[in-house]
Amino acid sequence: MISYIKSEYYRIFRNKWTYLFILICSALLVSANVVLAVVNASEENFPYATTKFALSMFYSNFPIVFILCIAITALVFGNEHNNHTMKNSVSYGISRGNIFLGKFIVEVVYSILAFVIIGAIDIGTAYLLLENSGVDHMFLLLRACAAALPLFIVAIAITNSFLFTIESTGASNAASVGLLLALPLVCNMLGMKFTFFLELAKLLPWNMIYYMGFDMEKFQLTLLWGGNNGYGYYWLIACVEVVIVSVIGFVIFKKKEIK
Repeated sequence: MISYIKSEYYRIFRNKWTYLFILICSALLVSANVVLAVVNASEENFPYATTKFALSMFYSNFPIVFILCIAITALVFGNEHNNHTMKNSVSYGISRGNIFLGKFIVEVVYSILAFVIIGAIDIGTAYLLLENSGVDHMFLLLRACAAALPLFIVAIAITNSFLFTIESTGASNAASVGLLLALPLVCNMLGMKFTFFLELAKLLPWNMIYYMGFDMEKFQLTLLWGGNNGYGYYWLIACVEVVIVSVIGFVIFKKKEIK
């Protein structure tokens, strides 16, 4: 599997979109910080040219990052079905299990690498261009990242499973959106009347990120599970969901004909 993972890294790091994705996301965040700095220079008493506001924009937009996980996973997965390249890997003696797990590992590692680079650039430019509100806000951002990271991995695992089991990239992405976004919305509505769906909604990654709260006085997170110190709950729930969707996806992929 190590050789397969190395070949995947070689493939994706020769793809221009691997770098363009990081560049575009970084440019958007940097441009936001630049705009705040420019407006602050031209307008007196502008209240938003602070690292507090810039960093809060980053972690308050984690639901967008969650959605981007679908796009990142599809980008790293590549056009395996359209190019009919997966059957070559199998013919070379690479097992389906190694292919499935290898893809997932590469997707997770690239996603974390991209997230760290983009986040570091945003934090760096914020502290360089804007008024320093103190390190407490950066630590709050890091705590938010620690809680949200496993949920991002769940999104990657679900998208990876659909990409392996559905040949059309568009259809697999639509299925991922349906499971990751539409299902929580439906459960939220049904939860207004039925207790079962209310409890189920709390276990869904989108809701766990979307309803993440922030106590700005204590610089703590208020998580959907476990109160202010529910990181362990988030990681436990996420790990269980990753295992479940990955096992189901692999079982279906193992029985599927590779064309």
